[in-house]
Amino acid sequence: MKILFLGVFTEGSTNNSQRDCLRNLGHEVDEFSYRSISNFNRVLSRVKENYDILFISKGNGLSKYTIDSFKKNNNAKIAFWFMDPLSSFTGEFLEKTICSDIAFFDKKKTLEFIKKYKKENCFYICEGYDETLDIEQKVEKEYNISFIGNVYGNRKKLLERLDNVNIITSAYGSQHSIEVGKSKINLNICTDQCASDRIYKILAAGGFLLTDDWEGRELTDLVDGKDLVIYKDIDDLQTKIIHYLQDEKSRNKISKNGKEKVKELTRTNWAKKIMEKI
Repeated sequence: MKILFLGVFTEGSTNNSQRDCLRNLGHEVDEFSYRSISNFNRVLSRVKENYDILFISKGNGLSKYTIDSFKKNNNAKIAFWFMDPLSSFTGEFLEKTICSDIAFFDKKKTLEFIKKYKKENCFYICEGYDETLDIEQKVEKEYNISFIGNVYGNRKKLLERLDNVNIITSAYGSQHSIEVGKSKINLNICTDQCASDRIYKILAAGGFLLTDDWEGRELTDLVDGKDLVIYKDIDDLQTKIIHYLQDEKSRNKISKNGKEKVKELTRTNWAKKIMEKI
């Protein structure tokens, strides 16, 4: 199929690997990097190249009228992809979901909310990880515990109560998996009770993951105590940090199980499921 992928294609964007996976499946995929195009609504509304699909990744600022014009000009299907928590799902994204032919969501809470307004052709698809980058690295352990990501809100409050956490705010591409490999314990702190792709990236890279729980974990079949370890609160977290720093055998067993379990959660499988539903 011929696809126009409306997204962000700067360094570190997940849209890059998503585009590549769609291409590797044999689809013709053109980029529409909307944030770098002046008056992008006007430009997009005038596109006439017989695309089969307009694939919209969030598309902040994209007008319903632009979508309608593109659909009419190209006789194309409109597919909408939203990967963020429900707290980020504004009326703008609700409008895009409703006017799309099919929509996909990475968060269970967001999907449950949207089904109040659009009951058909809305699906859960796990964003997963990039299997070309998120791989186990043979590196020496340098940190007892690390957190990879931006520090804000509940993350900041929790991290301030822990000792000796190595905080890494910038790790992209293969560097992310290297940092995962350097740590005995990889800490994750969910936002709005939702999982980010960091969970799958850590597990795919063979990291031992200690995380709070999230809504929709059952959709991935990840099991607490077998594939990763769930903490309930700060006291439970501190207790489990002490335990698993001492219990290397259990850490290694759980990280091995987690790596095996997420083998189906690749970006390639994300792309396959997207296209099968379309």
